[in-house]
Amino acid sequence: MQGGRWPVRGLTAVFAVVALAGCGTSLADLNFRVDDRLHFVSPEVRSTVRPPVAIAWQMDDFRIAGQGSEPPSRGVGYFAIFVDQKTVKPGHTLADVAEGDTLCEGAPNCPNETYLANHGVYTTTNQSFEIPQIPNLPGSKEELQLHAVTIVLMDTAGRRIGESAWEIALRIKKVGF
Repeated sequence: MQGGRWPVRGLTAVFAVVALAGCGTSLADLNFRVDDRLHFVSPEVRSTVRPPVAIAWQMDDFRIAGQGSEPPSRGVGYFAIFVDQKTVKPGHTLADVAEGDTLCEGAPNCPNETYLANHGVYTTTNQSFEIPQIPNLPGSKEELQLHAVTIVLMDTAGRRIGESAWEIALRIKKVGF
């Protein structure tokens, strides 16, 4: 306890845990380690690709099952792919993608697969996916644009599992350049 530093550090740690507990994320969903279960197979990171963009990966220690196919579990589910988009929070559903969109929030079957695709979000039970088109980055004047594709895990109830996310950066020539 030299100079009173121990109590300050202890209080800082307690404050951090309390703050995390109040941010809408369950402490059970926080991953305080690197999750290396997913490995991208193709394309290579930062490679230059052309649409449609085929992405393939290998996932270890996770059983793939479609939404609604069985009771939810942390080790079973499917993949959600986000192209140049922020992901949904742990424990949340893809309905968050439509948050603030009054047209979608009032529609009974929204967001659906088409709505999500129009917003750069896709789901799959395969370990590969072909992204049909990736739009230009807004405001970017670069001929070769760097896009981010992020994969997260979803349980069979349609909720994001934990905070693990895997991202691959890809270069795509700007459309119309």
